[in-house]
Amino acid sequence: MKVLLRKAITRKPRLNLGNEMGHARFRLICGVIFSAFMVLAHALGQIEDIRGTALALAAFNAFGLAWLGVVGASLFTFKARRIASILLDQALFALALYLGGAALAPVMWAPVLMAIGNGLRNGPSFARLSALSGACFLSLATWLSPFWHKLPLVAEGLVLSVLILPWYAHLLSAQIARDKRELKLRAAQYEFASRTDSLTGLLNRSGFFVALESLLADVGSKSIRGAVMLLDLDGFKAINDTCGHSAGDAALKEIGMRLMRYLSNGDRAARIGGDEFGIALVDTASHEEVEQLAQELVEAIAAIRVPGAPELRLGASIGICLLPDERFITSSAIMEETDRLMYQAKRAGKNRFRSSRASAAAEI
Repeated sequence: MKVLLRKAITRKPRLNLGNEMGHARFRLICGVIFSAFMVLAHALGQIEDIRGTALALAAFNAFGLAWLGVVGASLFTFKARRIASILLDQALFALALYLGGAALAPVMWAPVLMAIGNGLRNGPSFARLSALSGACFLSLATWLSPFWHKLPLVAEGLVLSVLILPWYAHLLSAQIARDKRELKLRAAQYEFASRTDSLTGLLNRSGFFVALESLLADVGSKSIRGAVMLLDLDGFKAINDTCGHSAGDAALKEIGMRLMRYLSNGDRAARIGGDEFGIALVDTASHEEVEQLAQELVEAIAAIRVPGAPELRLGASIGICLLPDERFITSSAIMEETDRLMYQAKRAGKNRFRSSRASAAAEI
């Protein structure tokens, strides 16, 4: 049952109105259906003289059949076919209205449908062409037709509907499209804000774990090298206590900028705690390159100076989990390892790093 339901949902529609061939088939089907309706109406005595209506419907159906061949053979350019079909659709309907009189009353909505459909499929310029040409042809047909000449208000209403309704539909669809774009933009902004640290502009803890899961997926599926660093500042509390939180915030911003300068495209940095940072490195050349980067980060942070307090120094202790590593296949296991290695670096004297490569060698 589930398989049948899935097939029903994913099955492509046989009549695709969104493409040119689908529209050509739809035109012919509509012509055939309405021809059958006219025959039935005549048989029930609702239409006394069907000669003019039959002539108009025959012309429309002949055009529909011929146009299938034009589209199938890709004669002319798409734009030329589009313009020709719009003008012929509206002109042939106006002819049918002139010849058929009251018999065409059940499909007086057709020119409006043509204009709206052309706008939705091909854009507002084609909708305007369809609406304007339809209004012109219908005005001529109703003015020349003895039947519609007796109903001037009805004829005027038909012409105005061809002009006004497609224009209104275009404005409404454009407004809906703008609202959807605005909602998507707001959603993207909210998502960005929810995953970004407002102080440094780096990822926050939530965003970092998303980046970490993406790194794990890439390492597993693409067989690439990667690494995760956990960086904890040394001496940051002294800056906050001595110079105030504004000086501490300035130091954190500076660290964020320095981290980004050392990262490549695809690498992600995050502030995952008060003075704790995380880095996810993607597609690294070698483990030695990662350790070299860690040493450069240690030196870059050590070079930061606090204005008005030259005696204060910042440092960084870094734990590095090198990937792939069959011991660390989940984000929680990786973070536990980087945390353990980071504290090893602190106990060894701070302002240095420890990696899982050295840890694995020691276990052997």
